Amino acid sequence: MPSRAQKPESTAWFAVLQELDRRCRQHAVGLPQEEAPEDIWAGILYYVGKASFLSPLSDIAEVLNIPQGVTPVPGTTRWVHGLVNNRGTLLPVFDLRAFLFHVQTSHSAKNRILVVRHSESPFGLLVGDVVGIRHLESSARLAEAPKLGEGVDRFLAGSFRLGIERKAVLDLRALAKDARFNQVTEQKASA
Repeated sequence: MPSRAQKPESTAWFAVLQELDRRCRQHAVGLPQEEAPEDIWAGILYYVGKASFLSPLSDIAEVLNIPQGVTPVPGTTRWVHGLVNNRGTLLPVFDLRAFLFHVQTSHSAKNRILVVRHSESPFGLLVGDVVGIRHLESSARLAEAPKLGEGVDRFLAGSFRLGIERKAVLDLRALAKDARFNQVTEQKASA
């Protein structure tokens, strides 16, 4: 059991520790200050057939592997790939290549579904391959996009240069608002 005689000694040690702390603080170098990040644009790079696109990361909720249980929907246009169950929510999936280029996406292990955040309801876009996320300086964005065809160009919102290639930015919000994209039922020719 400690005696009262030891208390002054512990008080002395405490004073030594306080003095040591004071000296350390006096000579301490400040922590690095966090610099404001540059104006960075974050996007996801993916392929639709042989064409590659960037889309804002803020428009993509997630990237899914193709589930085995894709349910086809009869009486729909060829760009409607079907419905999938995404964690208890029915998600309509559209074949982006079929919509933009009128050619269905070839089945491959690299195929992915981009789940698009949309104010009314999320939807999926079937793409050929997702390369990954790219962080680019916003100031490097070019106003012009490569010409990919009339049906595609109206959805392009500039481009970025990645290496020697220019990658078009596909505006998913403009796509979601497009009347043709939203007309998913087959139109019967009148006799």
